Amino acid sequence: MRHRLKLLRLLFFSSLLLCLWLGRGFTTARSLAHGVNDSRSGATGATEWLQHGLEHYQNGDVQGAIDHWQTALRLTTDRASSVRGTALKYLVRAEQQIGEVDRAIARLDQLIVDYQQTGNITQVGRMRTEQAQAYSSLGQQRKAIALLCRDLTDQNADSSCSSDSALAIARRQSDATGEVAAVGTLGNVHRLRGEYERALQYLQTALKLATQMQSQSHQFAALNGLGNTYVSLAKRDDRRRYYAQQSADEPMAQALAQTASRYNREAIEFFEASLTIARDQNNAVNELRSLLNLIVPLQRSGKREEAEGRRQSVETITKQPLGNPPSPLPPLPSPPFPPSPNTALQRAQTLLAQLPASREKVYAAIRLSTLTQQVLGQGDWDRDPATHCLATDVPTSAVTLLQQAIAIAQQIGDSQSEAFALGRLGHVYECRQNYEQALTLTQQAQFAAANYDSRYLWEWQTGRILQLQQKTGAAIAAYDLAVKTLQTIRGDLASASRDFQFDFRDTVEPVYRELTALYLEQATKRQTLTQQKNKDLGEVKPEFASAKPIASALETIDRLRLAELQNYLGEDCTLEANATPVTVVDQKTAVFSSIMLGDRVAVVLTLPAPNHQFHSQVQWLPVNTQTLKTTVNQLRRQLETRSDLAKTYEVTSRQMYDWLIAPFAQDLQAARIETLVFIQDGILRSLPMAALYDGKQFLVEQYALASTLSLTLINPSRIDRHSLRVLGFGLTQPSVVEGPTFFPPLSYVKGEIDSIQAALPDSKGLFDEAFNLDRLQQELTQNVYPIVHLATHGKFGMDARDTFLVTGGKREERREERGERGESMSNERSGRNQSFDSQLVPQNYNETLTMNALYQMLRTMRQGTMLELLTLTACETAVGSDREALGIAGISLQAGARSTVASLWQVDDRATAQLITHFYQSLKQGMSRAKALQAAQKSWLQQQPSDRRHPGYWAALILVGSWL
Repeated sequence: MRHRLKLLRLLFFSSLLLCLWLGRGFTTARSLAHGVNDSRSGATGATEWLQHGLEHYQNGDVQGAIDHWQTALRLTTDRASSVRGTALKYLVRAEQQIGEVDRAIARLDQLIVDYQQTGNITQVGRMRTEQAQAYSSLGQQRKAIALLCRDLTDQNADSSCSSDSALAIARRQSDATGEVAAVGTLGNVHRLRGEYERALQYLQTALKLATQMQSQSHQFAALNGLGNTYVSLAKRDDRRRYYAQQSADEPMAQALAQTASRYNREAIEFFEASLTIARDQNNAVNELRSLLNLIVPLQRSGKREEAEGRRQSVETITKQPLGNPPSPLPPLPSPPFPPSPNTALQRAQTLLAQLPASREKVYAAIRLSTLTQQVLGQGDWDRDPATHCLATDVPTSAVTLLQQAIAIAQQIGDSQSEAFALGRLGHVYECRQNYEQALTLTQQAQFAAANYDSRYLWEWQTGRILQLQQKTGAAIAAYDLAVKTLQTIRGDLASASRDFQFDFRDTVEPVYRELTALYLEQATKRQTLTQQKNKDLGEVKPEFASAKPIASALETIDRLRLAELQNYLGEDCTLEANATPVTVVDQKTAVFSSIMLGDRVAVVLTLPAPNHQFHSQVQWLPVNTQTLKTTVNQLRRQLETRSDLAKTYEVTSRQMYDWLIAPFAQDLQAARIETLVFIQDGILRSLPMAALYDGKQFLVEQYALASTLSLTLINPSRIDRHSLRVLGFGLTQPSVVEGPTFFPPLSYVKGEIDSIQAALPDSKGLFDEAFNLDRLQQELTQNVYPIVHLATHGKFGMDARDTFLVTGGKREERREERGERGESMSNERSGRNQSFDSQLVPQNYNETLTMNALYQMLRTMRQGTMLELLTLTACETAVGSDREALGIAGISLQAGARSTVASLWQVDDRATAQLITHFYQSLKQGMSRAKALQAAQKSWLQQQPSDRRHPGYWAALILVGSWL
């Protein structure tokens, strides 16, 4: 059975139910049956079963309602019967409530067939929209978009919709309700995909259509969708601000803080407008939804501005990406009062008390409890109270809400929502340090959630509580269960909403790190005991750790790295792990694993041993995580500053060597190691280890070096030097990508690729206009190249969507696509490249090659061969950004390459040409990839004058993946 990430749909009460787009609701079965001329004997009985089901549903007994509606369905076999259609629709919505989304989708298939046979095409379109909503709830956004408008797998598809899609049907049938539902759902789906600018276009169009229809319910849905999108944009830029601060890029951090604040204000505006509509309709449920949505941006804003000064975005929606909806909206009314977070909380609690018992009420109470903790407890809004203790003094009202949620869930017999409420109350007692009560409640949540994937939350919580009680063995067992549960839903983590992907560090990553820390503590204790024993016996032996805890620690952190990369890449990539430990491939390779655990940093060295075994030892760095980050950032900047004739980098580089390498130096020499493979963690990914300095020489002068994100993602094998053939593309001319962002010319690229062709005569080089997406696809389809070399500008971003390479192909600017996207991209890159005044931007932008597009292209070249090497020169990652450094490993794996050579920063392109040429020549001579890069860098150091021995010229090139 397909696992689903129910955390996203259940832990937080959904602010906007997609059902609003089609005006869903349960009217009475009698009114639906009224006027139906159906003489069959089962019809009357079926209508009664429908009515009884509604009564169960209104009393909170969803399963009882489903049982009655299934009986009604059995009594009506005529596809034309309105009672049958009503029963199916009821079942669709009820089954989605209890998590049976697959079954609901199957029933929608039945409805579509029924409507097709009776010629009711309007309903066919509407049911396709409902199917899209169901697929979206499963995280399958591609399927959702295909049903709504077009199939995204068609790379050449334009913006028009296929004839059988929901939106095309609605327009063809002049079905205004179906059209606004499809357009609005498209907006929400694109939001969940992280395509916020496109989401805004669709949702703005939906709002215009709803205004034209004078449909307040659809206006309400569109306004909430827009508000949620701006909340997501604010959250995105807040996260980017964090990474900019991590990189010490203060101008970028300030710019992102400003855009996040603006997005936050716009979210408030749209939620307030939806609140006005809910109150006009006297709709308590919708008013509660709007209030719960509104509290977050209100609290984040800190100080609410006057409402009349913030009406621009609603009143100036003029983009019309789909069809010709009416233009600009009339001003929307202001809310009856300007709510503060506190008044919003109070009103929400009043509304909650008025609602009948239901699953929706349970999750509303849970969310309201969370908001209460954050507002009244003055908690950190960047941390989730569901998984972090914001304070030991949790407000009593927050506890009362959770107790009410438990009682309601038990009343309606909903074990799933009961588990969430129990678990959250257990966490409150964990924060209050009442560990016995916390453990009791948490274990009850585990039991209630036994059949649901969200149980990892309570397994993790159990582990935390047991560790606080100093029951380490039991804590490890609980953590291990949580990790195993996470492993089963890893694919769902990738396809989850982009909001969740940025929250990965708060909701998933700590589980792995906390378990790894427990294992390493065990290993360190045993290692220390062994050291003391050897000392007492007068023996001198390497301080190897006990095999089991260290192996468990490495396995756990490796699982995290797989999940982290999958999270970075998103739904467009599936990673196939290799279970064979690569540490036993050869006897001349050692593996370093750095692991950041809270304030501490551990380094694990794994050395080969006889009989294809290996030994590991642990060292804890004598500095905390923050000191390490500061030092790494300082060194990166020093390494990039080629004009530093005083060699100020040497002191910092030696410090890093003393921390990371020196404790293991003797063991490396004793084992006669020749190659070091680094599996770096966090900030260390942005640092080239080749430039570490021991006071006499660089590390690359001692060892061949490579890095990888995970040992289970590579399958080391030697490259066949007799079949080396390079497909090289180069960009020599200045280029501008949409944003706008300017990239300078790369004058030595032609010489670089010409030298490669001279060294490897069967190679091909194409430049500038010939370096376009179509030509790249053509070359990869018609020929087999073990090596693809792309000498062009590139940027490794904070996730796969922000990672791209610049090509020489041009495309005409479509001005209607600019605006929000162009502005955000310009802000994002303003600290790195030259931004142009909009009046100076050329009409044609350079095409960009995204990771996913490259992956799709390289898949076509798999004619029984593997892409051995992907080389990327002139690319860059931000100083100190561990998230962006994931891009190098990501693009390599996305392309299906065994290894990648890429630059961490913009290198002198003449130096790059010489280094790369030497690298390929060494490969042809039979060297391994790591030793070929080592030979190129050592040759540079030996042949260049002192001022050009600076690491800024040669150290940026790193090898990721297979080192053989």
